[in-house]
Amino acid sequence: MRRWLAGRERPTAVDLFAGAGGLSLGLERAGFDVVVGADNDMWAMETHAANLPGLTWTGDLTDPGEFLQALDVWGIESVDVVAGGVPCQPFSRAGGPRMKAMVQRGERASHDARADLWQSFVRIVESLRPRAVVVENVPDLPRWNDGTVLMGFYESLRELGYGVDARVLDGFRHGVPQHRQRLILIGVLGGDGLSWPTPRDEFFSLHDAIGDLPIIPRAQRAEELTYDASRQTSDFQAEMREGLVGDAADAVWDHITRDVRPDDMEAFALLSEGQTYLDLPERLRRYRSDVFTDKYKRLAWAELCRSITAHIAKDGYWYIHPNQHRTLSVREAARIQTFPDRFRFAGTQTHRYRQIGNAVPPALGKAVGQTVLRALQNPRVSRVGIDSFRSELLAWRPEESHAYPWRRGARPWQVLLAELALPRCRPDDSATLYRRLLAAAPRPANLARNPDRAMERLRATGLRVAKARLVVEVAEQLVAEHGGEVPDDEMLLRELPGVGDSVCQAVRCFGFGRNAVLLDRNTARVAARTDGREDLDRFQLRLDLYRLAGSRGPDAQFNHALLELGRAVCRPSDPSCGECPVRRRCVVGTRGADAAQLKLDDETPAGWVAA
Repeated sequence: MRRWLAGRERPTAVDLFAGAGGLSLGLERAGFDVVVGADNDMWAMETHAANLPGLTWTGDLTDPGEFLQALDVWGIESVDVVAGGVPCQPFSRAGGPRMKAMVQRGERASHDARADLWQSFVRIVESLRPRAVVVENVPDLPRWNDGTVLMGFYESLRELGYGVDARVLDGFRHGVPQHRQRLILIGVLGGDGLSWPTPRDEFFSLHDAIGDLPIIPRAQRAEELTYDASRQTSDFQAEMREGLVGDAADAVWDHITRDVRPDDMEAFALLSEGQTYLDLPERLRRYRSDVFTDKYKRLAWAELCRSITAHIAKDGYWYIHPNQHRTLSVREAARIQTFPDRFRFAGTQTHRYRQIGNAVPPALGKAVGQTVLRALQNPRVSRVGIDSFRSELLAWRPEESHAYPWRRGARPWQVLLAELALPRCRPDDSATLYRRLLAAAPRPANLARNPDRAMERLRATGLRVAKARLVVEVAEQLVAEHGGEVPDDEMLLRELPGVGDSVCQAVRCFGFGRNAVLLDRNTARVAARTDGREDLDRFQLRLDLYRLAGSRGPDAQFNHALLELGRAVCRPSDPSCGECPVRRRCVVGTRGADAAQLKLDDETPAGWVAA
């Protein structure tokens, strides 16, 4: 083992929580030697060992001591990169409601131990001191548990001397033929200024990915079938066949699929490309159609596939073949995840589906690996501290600002009341209107006791009927469900009428003193102009604001000043770049005000919830 390790000529990497090896394969293709893959799934590790040249370690990484001891035995004292996809289930929006229901039924603990595995990851980084770190996860990570996990990564790696940046990357922009977003965090020891991969203008369709594979019936169980190269129609298909020579060039493996129930078969036959559960007649809907709107999904040849997830191990209803009455085969799922046909999977059919669904697409892993390799070959030493933007911003706008007084030490109800009722009031009017509101609605109980009288008093302050009614409805719900108190919980806050992301985060930050990103048009505009990018991805803007907040995170002081900057200086039109306190930290500001007219100014990002 030591002789083999000593013979590695390329930069080396360790892949933690490696699964079947999607990220490992991507790093290998980018120019790294992945010397160890580690995971607690023995079937995934068998797959990793069979397809990749490095070593494998199977075990629990909750306490990384045993793993580090194994590295020591193998003579691995350091590597160039520590990479890994920390288990994403605790952070996923898709799994959140289901897990919450299981906790309420007593079927699982309220705390998911997997959510702490990021700390094990950091401990391994601290021990090996790699030149770079790569973390892969779901885009919802910035929102999970008040952002503590993301901030934990940021702060821990920065304390170890790494310059850290993060992006939410669309897989289809990097050669993955499906809708799949992943959060990628990269840290470079003593460096800064990553050159992220350039997105592709064109994408591979589902037909580009799997259109050449043999036509098969449901419940196809033969492990090896004959491959007809004359069916190839895309560069993607040709790339998937690379490395297969001799007899293997005429074979395709793992093209196995599930059986289909007779009633499902009837349903599949009625669905055309792109149709879903709602397009079926009522007699064939075995599940609630108001909840499971796309329980069945017939994929479309000319489009991207829906995201391949671990759910495919349970059933394939989300992944019905475009014109064959069956769900996707193991090989088809692997192709969509960009695993080449020479890559084989261990275990039962269910084991294979789960490994594929949990994997990082190798094509995305390659794009990320190339970014890291460029950073190692051309390191750029950071010349500014991580708190420079924050310190210059706070020096410009002192805490004594009199505008929007509820953003300076108010109680949760006062913040909620003002954010709901006064979302667009002028700064000069804010203090007066706020005092009137507090007099009319000092506590939720006061409003809920006599709603009609409360409406009269709120209307007397100048509120419109709709706003006054909303305030009363919120007060009534707080009294009925929370004892008249504003809940210190994001999910519960969002259940209140009219409370979207902006109001929710404002209450958490200004009312409860929590670190929270306040993402509205003003702060989004500042983030986009600072980086000089026009993308409107909500997750990316949230990550950028975390980064700008510095080591202390997005606390009340930072958010108060940032909101004022966006309102008073970084305006949608005619921004005062010459007066901006953070102009030299801003890409657009250093180019002049004419460059500051971004598309963001006149658009609301897709998916935003109105406050």
